[in-house]
This record gives sequence, structure tokens and C-alpha cells, in this order.
Amino acid sequence: MYHTECYIDHEGVDSNQHMISFAGKMENRDIIVWAVWKNRELPVKNRERFQTWFSMELGAAITKGETEVKKELVRICSGMQCRMYLYDGQKLYRAGDKVEEGEFCMDSSLGASLHTEGTAAIPPLREELNRMKNELAKENACVSEKGLSGIGALGNIWQKNIMDCIVKDSLSYAYFMLWEVR
Repeated sequence: MYHTECYIDHEGVDSNQHMISFAGKMENRDIIVWAVWKNRELPVKNRERFQTWFSMELGAAITKGETEVKKELVRICSGMQCRMYLYDGQKLYRAGDKVEEGEFCMDSSLGASLHTEGTAAIPPLREELNRMKNELAKENACVSEKGLSGIGALGNIWQKNIMDCIVKDSLSYAYFMLWEVR
């Protein structure tokens, strides 16, 4: 399992101060959780709480089913004042203000969620995702000749496209999560 994420605004690319992610396996399924804050101070304040929740509390909700997962995400994102995304078994759950705008494209092995705020038109990210799907469909394509994950290459393309959009247009900020499960 590979995953990458990025937060981009007018101050630059600074995912570590806006996003926290954890990945692992629960009940033999790949799990990835992202929390996103617009305020840079809140991830530092909530990192330990988020890690404890991921390792000790999330598992109980996942075993109870989809309804409990959604309730648990709402509960924890309300307390930490963030937006949350959970990938579990080819499903993406979301909680927080305006997260319904975030889903961009899903695939059985490759997933992407993109959130933008502002009026700029996003460059052709869907075409890039389709191109990457075709590359990943080739045998052993999830790792490039340089040993890099294909998902990392796609993340670099998206990061550059979004940065260009912020510089040229009226996009105030954007963040994305990309993952590949093989």
C-alpha cells in the first residue's frame, strides 16, 4: 500500500503543518486515515490524540460497520476541529465541514480525493489520474525504474498543477490524498 498527501496554499507546500495521516491494517484490510486542518497550530496540538484514537479506538468502530464508522469520524473530527478522511476496504468515508466536495475519483486499487477552495479551474487532473491508471495496469508498474511509487509521481504532478493554479488564478488552497492498494 502506498499513499501520499499534500496541502498547498499561497504560503507554499506545507503538508506536515496541515495534515496528519496514519496507515495500517485492521481485520486484514488496508486502512488509511487523514486529518486536515486549515489552522497550522491545531495539528501540533492534536497529533498525540489523533494517534491514540487511530491505534486504540478506531478499530472498535470499524468492527461495528459503516454507520458506526461515520459516527466515530464525526465525533473525533468535531473534537479536533478538522476534516477527516478514512479509506477502508475500497470505501472513502469523510467527516467535517465541506468534505462532500472533496471526492474526485475512486478506483478499485487507486484512489484519490481532492479538495479545493477558490474559483480557479483545476488543471486536467482527471486526465493525469487516467494516465496513471493505465501505467499502473502494466505489470510491476506500481514501482518505477528509479524505485519510486507511481502514486508518488502522480502526487508530484498534482502538486505542481495546483501550485500553478494558485499562482495564476483565484484558488486559495487545495489538498489531496492519493493511495494505491495492491
